[in-house]
Amino acid sequence: ALRFNGAHGTLVSGAGFELLQNMPNPVSSSTRITFNLPEATTATLTVSNAEGRILKVVKGDFAKGLNTVTFHRADLTAGMLFYQLDTPTHSAVKKMIVTE
Repeated sequence: ALRFNGAHGTLVSGAGFELLQNMPNPVSSSTRITFNLPEATTATLTVSNAEGRILKVVKGDFAKGLNTVTFHRADLTAGMLFYQLDTPTHSAVKKMIVTE
């Protein structure tokens, strides 16, 4: 099964690991980070600033397929941030921008 996600037609297949760009970006009040997992597993989503200071960590058991985690502006600092998704077998990092 194929699914198109987002205004730019990002293709998400049901079989592969993928960390998608947060929406909306830049962040003003809240943002959603979506990721695709090839199987149900434990995963850790870590948000850090440019200096490497960890701002927020979400760890949990996530289902196979698309999963979404919402972050609120109060949990983040302004500027360029990085978010990293780690599972026992995969890892990916993306950037986001948080406005004042």
